[in-house]
Amino acid sequence: MNNKTIEHYMSKLEHLEFKFKSHVQNNNEIHIELEDSSKLIEFCNILKLEINLRLLTMIYCDERKTNHAFSLRYLLGSDTDDVFFFVVIFIDKKHAYFPSLSDVFPYSIKYEREINDMFGIQTQGDTTLKPLLLHDFQKNIFPLRKDFHANTELNYTPRKFEFTPITGDGICEIPVGPIHAGIIEPGHFRFSVLGENIVNMETRLGYAHKGIEKIAENMSINNVVLLSERISGDESIANSMAFCQAIEKIAQLEIPEKSKQIRLLFAELERIYNHFGTLSGILNDVGFSYGASRLEILKEYMMQLNEKLSGSRLLFGVNQIGGVKVDISNTSLADIHSMLNDIFQNFEKILEHIQSNSSVIDRLRNTGIIEKQTVNDLGIVGLSSICAGIDTDTRKNHPYGYYSSINFEQTPRADMEQQVKLQKRIGDVLSRFMSRVDELRYSKKLIESISNLETGEIHIPLESELIPFSSGLGYAESHRGETLHWVMMGEDNSIFRYKIRTASFANWSVIEHAVLNNIVADFPVINKSFDFSYSGNDL
Repeated sequence: MNNKTIEHYMSKLEHLEFKFKSHVQNNNEIHIELEDSSKLIEFCNILKLEINLRLLTMIYCDERKTNHAFSLRYLLGSDTDDVFFFVVIFIDKKHAYFPSLSDVFPYSIKYEREINDMFGIQTQGDTTLKPLLLHDFQKNIFPLRKDFHANTELNYTPRKFEFTPITGDGICEIPVGPIHAGIIEPGHFRFSVLGENIVNMETRLGYAHKGIEKIAENMSINNVVLLSERISGDESIANSMAFCQAIEKIAQLEIPEKSKQIRLLFAELERIYNHFGTLSGILNDVGFSYGASRLEILKEYMMQLNEKLSGSRLLFGVNQIGGVKVDISNTSLADIHSMLNDIFQNFEKILEHIQSNSSVIDRLRNTGIIEKQTVNDLGIVGLSSICAGIDTDTRKNHPYGYYSSINFEQTPRADMEQQVKLQKRIGDVLSRFMSRVDELRYSKKLIESISNLETGEIHIPLESELIPFSSGLGYAESHRGETLHWVMMGEDNSIFRYKIRTASFANWSVIEHAVLNNIVADFPVINKSFDFSYSGNDL
């Protein structure tokens, strides 16, 4: 982290007329504790308007035993500089409510609903928050409070979910799910249609809630690496890497250079096989079986390569705290380059067929459009924002691991061409399709940038006990977008609080906007073009 960047932001804070204490930790985290929590909304509004920060997540924590209060951390980040802001307030346990940020960041409402589910704490003056994830839990059960034990047996308590009523002449309602015809995870979609046109769609998720954050509090940190891989099976590298980075920051552990290279290689291999799978799914949903099957073959080649390198088609068991478990030789690296060359030659030929097929392109163009303003209002990240012309990429904005060794700067001409291409993205299914094509080519380029692996160790052991209640933020760019893992340590190297915010959690709500004014038959291809994870949302 450039110290001048931190000094720049700290000097901006000094000019604000608020009373707070601040400090810097883990190189790029500025922690701010407001003395008067009633000033929170005003303070965050200034951070948004004057420092150009966006809300990334909200982290609630039961600290009643240590600070005699609940704490709430608002995590904000910059899309231009490698800096994160934690705005911290403490909430009296006897008057447990907090101010809503929805007037500043409208999408804060989903984090506020999550806090209400997990801690039973509501925003000030609002007692009408709908459940977000825990629809059928017993009343007054709040699983992330410290007085709730993970092995508590709960009764299934079905409660009616109040969908927004849509009325009018000719309006019909179509309930879809939570069980679907294909082998996908559960989610309920309530359509209101006029003829074939969708005039409203409301989602209900949470069926795949596993209690990941609570379970982690009762596991060793090494076993939590395995748990993090299973947050969403197709993001095993991204999630485990973000968790490992959080612990390594707390421990101030500098992992070997070779392990950084190997993490990058596997992260990009994960991105490639997933994008092939999603592109294939999009083509399958528009009835172009030739393209779908050809791309599915390429995905299979990638998964076979995963298995050959790591022993797992889904890349389980690669990361560990302090480095990686899987070594790669320079001979294997040459094989990866050779195989990618063959696969991408095939890919470009298939892509040529797809782009010359007007019936396919017409089906994708202008379908499922999301506006740039909607992306901003909902705090959308990753490919789902890029398709609307807003470039967010944690690898570039907050370079981590070996990504910090890569020069992302382009020539002025290349940068201008990139901006022109971005502005031509209109947020439809075709834009998401072509954005994935760009990402595939870029992943191959990143892998090719490593022509020789460093020698030496691939892992450094964690030998010291970590300081209780120290914290760290880990992050990665999955194939779905920005992934955040925040960890606060407890005593004896236990985890006191583990907060996960996947790209799917940040993005799911956008689908309710993308389907509007489309026909019901378009929903599968719109849904597939986003490729959100139910498991990664429900945790």
